[in-house]
Amino acid sequence: MINGTEYAFEDLKISMLGRSLVGFTAITYGATKEYTNIHARGNRPVKRGRGKKDAVPPSITILQSEFEALQRSAPPGTDPTDWAPFDITVVYAPVGGVMTRDIVPTCQVTQYQKGMSTEDGHMTIELQLISDIPLLNV
Repeated sequence: MINGTEYAFEDLKISMLGRSLVGFTAITYGATKEYTNIHARGNRPVKRGRGKKDAVPPSITILQSEFEALQRSAPPGTDPTDWAPFDITVVYAPVGGVMTRDIVPTCQVTQYQKGMSTEDGHMTIELQLISDIPLLNV
């Protein structure tokens, strides 16, 4: 092995809504911050202004069985867009490496879609979310 082991998908653990998820296939999250160049004399910026910071809309893709388990724990007659705000905890722990824990706080589902086609051997469902800014390395 050269210079240790890199983080891999198999090292990823995710928990949300009181469950440690097994049936997830993808997750994305991040942040954005506005910066603007300030112009004065000349044709080049002389300073830079800082603006608002916001979360990049996160998403998580889960297997249908995981989706149904989460839905069964929700109040009857609701769908994921009705779920109360929840945190997602993402832990990366490579063999022999440093454990990293990120928290994607105060998530709510803004959109989801179910469907399959003749080529599919299983269903995945992407939960599109809105959240606060992720807390990294907590």
